[in-house]
Order: sequence, then structure tokens, then C-alpha cells
Amino acid sequence: MQMNRRSFLASAVAAGSFPLLFNGCVGTTFAANRKINIGVIGYGRIAHTMDVPGVQQFTERCVVTAVADYDTTRAEYGKKVIEERYAKQGIVQVVKTYQHYEEMLADPSIDAVLLCIPDHQHAIVATKCLLAGKHIYLQKPFAQTIQEGRVVANIAMQKGLVVQVGAWQRSRPQFRKVVQLVRNGRLGKIARVEVGIGCDKSGGNRTPEAVPATFDYDAWCGPTDPTVPYNWTRCHDRDLAKIGNRPGWIQLAPYGWGMITNWGAHHLDITAWGLNRDPSSVYGTCEWMDLSGNRLWNVHTTYDLHYDCGGTDVHVNNKFQMGVKFIGENGDWLWCTRGAMKVTPSDPEPKVAPGQLGPIAASKDSLLADLKPGEIVDDALAHGGERFLKTDDHFLNWLEAVAREDPQYTVCDAEGAHKSTAFCSLGRMCMELGRGRKDGAALPWDPAREVTANAEADRMLVPFARGKYDLRRALAGTKYDYEKMLRPLS
Repeated sequence: MQMNRRSFLASAVAAGSFPLLFNGCVGTTFAANRKINIGVIGYGRIAHTMDVPGVQQFTERCVVTAVADYDTTRAEYGKKVIEERYAKQGIVQVVKTYQHYEEMLADPSIDAVLLCIPDHQHAIVATKCLLAGKHIYLQKPFAQTIQEGRVVANIAMQKGLVVQVGAWQRSRPQFRKVVQLVRNGRLGKIARVEVGIGCDKSGGNRTPEAVPATFDYDAWCGPTDPTVPYNWTRCHDRDLAKIGNRPGWIQLAPYGWGMITNWGAHHLDITAWGLNRDPSSVYGTCEWMDLSGNRLWNVHTTYDLHYDCGGTDVHVNNKFQMGVKFIGENGDWLWCTRGAMKVTPSDPEPKVAPGQLGPIAASKDSLLADLKPGEIVDDALAHGGERFLKTDDHFLNWLEAVAREDPQYTVCDAEGAHKSTAFCSLGRMCMELGRGRKDGAALPWDPAREVTANAEADRMLVPFARGKYDLRRALAGTKYDYEKMLRPLS
């Protein structure tokens, strides 16, 4: 039987006979020892403080060659920072800049793209990158609505392109160990999971301001209403010295849904990874931001949600410490959180307060003992049934997957990230349905068909669309039928 190149690589790596590559890429797409050319779409907080430095450290594997941003001031600043960082390593690299990412995608030399953009733009931009044949690293949450997430996941699968999603906790040892223990029965049946994801605070400013000459505000609004007045607190701070600060859109619907999808895309991702099952319903309540005076930001603040995951109660509450606690049927538990790790300047303070748990903990020390080979009965730990792969660097894992042209090599691929983000989005939909209501009715979820059986909720599954900023139009003229892309593929 003839073995194809990808099967050969997979078997060789599994056998330990094929070393990880450090001097370029393999396969038909990449010439021997050629570095991966990376473009960046969006140069703001996450690109500046995390994603671009994350790939720039691997100078033997890749090179950042282009930056696109609707705000040309930011694109030029990104160029300056990237070139200076290379120069400090003795590397001369000219970085191209673009205001519109479509021009960058037309460059055949770009192999892969970092998408560091607001949530409401994720699906349309990711789709266009995939249609252009680019591998992508997409910031979490995977998508803004469940249907658009399904479209992106299906296209990624059909195109055979590498997708890594920025749920980087999967690449941290404490999360991986707890999930492995849970999935291999260390706690027995999981009775419940307690998840804390923090709170947003009211703020922003509704006072209209003049749109800066360097900023394409209409394009930034994308599929959402472009007539809403511009104010920098709707988008991002104009002061480049504050580029690492949290942007306004992250706590302003319809650009972001707040903590339920922001940090939920981290901790509910770990929950989904550990349980390896989808929710069948969710119920609960929340409070909403104070919009008095001139305040602009409008997402939820406190929250109390309960998901049913095959009889396991996933309880999400702002009063819990930020992290994930898996609790077994006999009361024993395993816990994981970030600990003393602060990714960006505006992240919550990582110091552990008195009475709080550290990065990894258990109800008794013996529960943290490593699994013996004979105890491992399920080593397919990625949500959705993909292979379990050990990595301690999320960006390196992505680069290795691109080098192998193997979409299944990433620890958080498109399908797994879609399912985890849908987990979060259901909570957001439940909270939205509950505005002004006290009936406590559960929102059902059919993961096989990805519908709720609630007409009002199902309308929230639909992607935003406006003019050219429309997934249906993006797929027009391609072999990918939009209606078929809205459902899970067998």
C-alpha cells in the first residue's frame, strides 16, 4: 500500500525517527530550508505584546514580512517594532505595510497569517485567509456567532490548512496534566465543574469624535452597523504608548460579548477539553453594565450559569476564583489556573490572594501523581477526538504544524476551538434571552445539528452581514456552498 507524505511524517514522528525541524519547512509547499513567511492582520494589544513576539523568537523557522491594519498609524508602528526587534538579533528585515489585509493576502510569498483583530471580524477575515490558501493563527474566541464559527471550521477542514487558535492554556503543563488525569478517570465520573472567569467593568464614552484620517472606520465596523458614532473607546486607544492596554471593543457588543467569550474561551475551553462532551442546555442569570451618564460599554458584569454536559453540572460564576475545578462523584477535585502569569499589562493581577489556590492543586496530593502507562486509557485529549499532543509553546506548535502541513498537529485546531467557543456563546445567548426575565427556563442545545429549538436564540446563531462584509458573499464563486457550510460535516 502506498503511503502518502503526511501519513509518512505522522508515523515517523510517532516512532521517534523523524526529528522536529528547526531549519525550514518540509513538504510540497515549502522549499527545503525556507522559512515560513508570516503576515500580521491587526497590530494592537495582543499582536504587540504576545503574538508577534511569540513567533519572532523562532528566527530559524519563520520571518514576519508584512503587517496590515485599518489604522495605518498602527501598521507603521508594527513595522517599526518588528524591524527593530530583528535588528537587535542582527537580522535585516523589511516589513511591508498595508491598510487593507486583502492586498496582503494577494502576495503569494505569504505562507501564514496571525489574525489579531476584534472578535466581530474573526470569521470574515479567517475565511478570506483560508480561501487565499494561508495557514492561520486565530486569536480566541474562534468566532462571534456559532454559525460563522462552523463555516470557518468546515472550510479549514476541507482546505486542509493549519489553524491554531489562541487558547494557549492547552500548551501549559498544569492544564494539560489536570485534563489528562480527568480524562483517564482519576476522579471517576465528574459530578460538576466550577469555572471562574472574572468580570468586566462599566466605562467608555459615547461622545462622538472625528474619525482619524489614518483610520478606515467603516472597514473596522465590518459586518456591523457603520453609522454608530466613532469614539476611541469604541475601538482602541490612539496613544501608541498605550498599545498594550485593553481595547474598548472587548467589552462592547456587538464587537465582543464580554468575559463569557473573552476569558471563557480560555477556561471553558479547558472545561470542554477535560469533559470531551458538548453541553445539552444552559440556564442562568447575569447583571449588565451601568449605561448611565455617558458610559458606552454594554456587556454583562456578574453572572451565574449552569450547563448540563451529559449529567455533569458546569457552574460558571464570577464569585469563583479564576480557573477550573473538576469535582468527582465522591467529592475529590482537581484544579488548574494560570497562577503567576500575566500575558498583557491589562490582564487581571496574577498574584494569588490568601485562601486561593495555586496553578495546580487537588483535594489530596495523591491525586496529582503521574499516570502510569497502563493507566492511560484515553490519550485523545483534544475536544472533538483529535490526537493529544504535548507542547509547551503554543506558537512553536503552530509553526511545526505549518512545516508539516498537518492541521491535526495543533493543540487547538479549528474544530476543537469552534466547539469550545460555542460552549461560551451559548452562555452569552442564555444571558441575552434572560434580559428582564425571571422564569429561569433552560436554553436547549443540539450539538449534532447546532441549533437550540428556540427561535429567538437561533437568530443569534446567524453571522452579522453588511454589504461586502458578508460570509455568503465571501464564499460566492467558490466550491464551498454556504448553506452546507452551516452544519457539521461528517
